[in-house]
Amino acid sequence: MQNELDNRVILEVFDKIRRFGEPYEDGHMLEGIVATSDFDGYSVVLSGSGVTLQLNFHQSYHFEYDSATLKEQFMSKVDYIHRHFNES
Repeated sequence: MQNELDNRVILEVFDKIRRFGEPYEDGHMLEGIVATSDFDGYSVVLSGSGVTLQLNFHQSYHFEYDSATLKEQFMSKVDYIHRHFNES
């Protein structure tokens, strides 16, 4: 099975949401994506648009979503954050 995620990009997006986003419940939100992590940082979670992505320490990941369309919309937002939120 081919890995559909670039884990480095997901971790960069997680960091950008934490830096540029607004505090939201147990994490931060940016462009409708919420970034949270467990207490020891073993896994990070990005969620929004009806999708949850959990990335674990050993670079395994798990998606939860109801439709491929929702997943595509979520990944488009992740890509947007990755490309447009950078240090000036």
